[in-house]
Amino acid sequence: MEEIFSYPLPFEDPVIIFALVMLIILLAPIASKKLKLPAIVGLILAGTIVGPGLLGLLERDFTIELLGTVGLLYLMFMAGLSLDLIQFEKLRNKSIGFGLASFLLPQLAALAAGVYLLDYSVATSLLLGSIVGSHTLLAYPIAERLGITKNMGVTMSMGGTLVTDTLSLGVLAVVAGTVGDNSGPGYWTGFAASVIAFVAVSVLLLPRLGRWFFRNVKSRDNTDYIFLVAILFTTAFFAELAGLAPIIGAFMAGLLLNRLVPATGTLMSRVQFVGNALFIPFFLISVGMLVDVSVLGSLDVWVKAIVFSLLVFAGKGIASLGITKLFNFTKEEGFVIYGLTTPQSAATLAVTLIGYDLGFFNSTAVNAVVIMILITCLIGPWLVEKYGRAVAIQEDQKPYKSSEAPQRILVPLANPETSDALMDIAFMVRDQKLDQPIYPLTVARDGRDAEAQVARGEKMLSHAVIHAAAADVPVNPVTRVDLNIAKGITRAVSEMRISNIIIGWNGQISAKQKIFGSILDQLLDDVQTMLMVSKIEKPINSSKRIVVAIPPFAEFESGFREAVRSLKLMADQIGDELVVVTTKARQEFVKPRVLDIKPEPEVTFEILQKWGDLPEWYDGFKDEEDLFVLLSARDGSVSWRPGLDRLPRVIAQRYPGLSFITVYPEQVQTSSLSDKSDNKDLQLVQQKRIKMDLKEKPTEELLEDIIHKDPAFDGIDLNRISKRLLKNSADYTPEVMPGVLLYEAHTSKVESQLLFIGVSREGMNLKQAAHTAYVILILLSPKSYSVDQHLEGVNKVAKLIKPGKNLKAVRDAENIPGIYQAILETDVK
Repeated sequence: MEEIFSYPLPFEDPVIIFALVMLIILLAPIASKKLKLPAIVGLILAGTIVGPGLLGLLERDFTIELLGTVGLLYLMFMAGLSLDLIQFEKLRNKSIGFGLASFLLPQLAALAAGVYLLDYSVATSLLLGSIVGSHTLLAYPIAERLGITKNMGVTMSMGGTLVTDTLSLGVLAVVAGTVGDNSGPGYWTGFAASVIAFVAVSVLLLPRLGRWFFRNVKSRDNTDYIFLVAILFTTAFFAELAGLAPIIGAFMAGLLLNRLVPATGTLMSRVQFVGNALFIPFFLISVGMLVDVSVLGSLDVWVKAIVFSLLVFAGKGIASLGITKLFNFTKEEGFVIYGLTTPQSAATLAVTLIGYDLGFFNSTAVNAVVIMILITCLIGPWLVEKYGRAVAIQEDQKPYKSSEAPQRILVPLANPETSDALMDIAFMVRDQKLDQPIYPLTVARDGRDAEAQVARGEKMLSHAVIHAAAADVPVNPVTRVDLNIAKGITRAVSEMRISNIIIGWNGQISAKQKIFGSILDQLLDDVQTMLMVSKIEKPINSSKRIVVAIPPFAEFESGFREAVRSLKLMADQIGDELVVVTTKARQEFVKPRVLDIKPEPEVTFEILQKWGDLPEWYDGFKDEEDLFVLLSARDGSVSWRPGLDRLPRVIAQRYPGLSFITVYPEQVQTSSLSDKSDNKDLQLVQQKRIKMDLKEKPTEELLEDIIHKDPAFDGIDLNRISKRLLKNSADYTPEVMPGVLLYEAHTSKVESQLLFIGVSREGMNLKQAAHTAYVILILLSPKSYSVDQHLEGVNKVAKLIKPGKNLKAVRDAENIPGIYQAILETDVK
């Protein structure tokens, strides 16, 4: 058959060529699914069928080679971009070791087989070893589709690709250097210098250029995507100029830009869509078109093809088996590693064709290599498809700790300029395994213009939905109408069982008594859910590190694990280092708890002598590209101290251009303090330990006055206890609220937990208090109490007195029974 419908074969009309290729891309995966074959295998076979070796509909001309090369480079770029760098850093030595084994075993076997079985020269045998020692991540799209790219074995396989392909092309450079003019010290010096220069410039320039671009160039339409593609092919070109294969440049470009492209962001979604839908299928079809069916009848070709294939399967199989046994991977993970490292294409073709041009291989060997490529490209993806599903199930069935409970993230939106940034944070802290949608919310204040507010809110929600769809993240948009904005958000939290609220803050404080402002402060009072108050000045993905300040005793908060896990998920997505700042006294407690929480980004620890030094310390540590996170606490919680309330204001004013997030962990509801309760811990309030009519004097003497008549301290030096109380409050002001001070200590001087209450009608001006003090609370816990028990008592006592009428009733009480009754009437929430 020489023509179809008056069109000569192979087709030359670009419209027909492109139409046929697109039909193959559409139909081959559908047919493959019917035949229970991986879609990748179907595309390769389709390329063989329509190619010059069989039907001859398409010729592997310049256009097909161009698009195939683009697809190959794009595939390597995607692999580098999607590599879990945090996991790779931890597995760096293992990945290098596996890559060396995966290359050297086939290389040594090929060297022996080439010299003793195929009668090749040592140089030709070395080239054969570099052919079978490399591998191409042909099955990567399958692993990505199955959601197992962060699996340890998959990460090691991807990291090993860089090692095997670099060694393969290095062997090619050495052997080629022995031919013709490419020899001598001058050649090798120039080659080494060009490679070193290329790597150094790429490592120094690309991350900085990418960070500058995303920070300073306003994204319009597909600008970000075009930037990535331009970097991809420019880097591949310069790699070729340096004497390396373009695929190494493409892989390096992906690695170096990896941290700037979040795995669940809009940009990554675009990269994957274009690659999987267009460029990578072109590459697979072009690989299939390499097969020359006419040589399949040659016994010599088949003998060589079988030998080459056995070298690949045996060498890669031994390496995969060894790594599986060494690191206790499951059988399914071992087969996935084997399937990922078996396919031959990129470096294989480069070495083969250059070896043919230099006279090391004849046409029979080249055809045998092509057949070997086809065989490995069929079996490798099939293995990943078959066993990857089991690995995906194993990943989903891995036991979750309490910190890995399902998420439901609510994002209240009020400002169109910050809505994208808040949604991006939600994308980053969202656990993809849990497959939960994000809930963007707008609340309209009920009134005459409620309809207009709802309409404005719908526009923001529409934009949020589009933004999330581009990032391939499911959303459930929500609208509420309420007289009170905070109440509307609270109602949504309750109705949808929200676990995490991400809300914006402009850095302005409406009143000195407020932490953020009326709505946010009310929300803190009304909900116990984790709350992330975000003041974002720069794109989150442009940050270099996440600095997390953890106050003393925060590790005992009920929501600590989930709060840290959210921050680790964010660091894992961005690829940032997580810097944890804590006090010297709490380091031994914080460090193991933080490290025990998954995922596992790179974490370093910075130590403060005391918590009050945080602002001054950060002055010297700060980087303009930091994302600063303060792990705070709600009023009355275990780790709460009044100084925490002022820190967001201090940070906003001290570093106006800094992006920072204040995280309030989930707080478990505590019991009410009432004598009617059977809980023995609620017997703390006792009339015999209430002292009234306090007079102003130095704080140390005042504390001794409150406790000095108690029988528990007969014969005990009260001065030591008062000094301990003052020392414990050195890092914080002891003010629980204006007018009420709380001092607490863990001491061997008491045998049970004791609460002392001192009241002054006139008020006292104390050094540590910013307001006139009317009530002083002193909590002493025995050494037999654990830290958790002591802090639980602090938590309860901090809620004993509420501002307003309750405080006034305590102050105005005529006698001690009156004070006692006023305290018991506190409505603790």
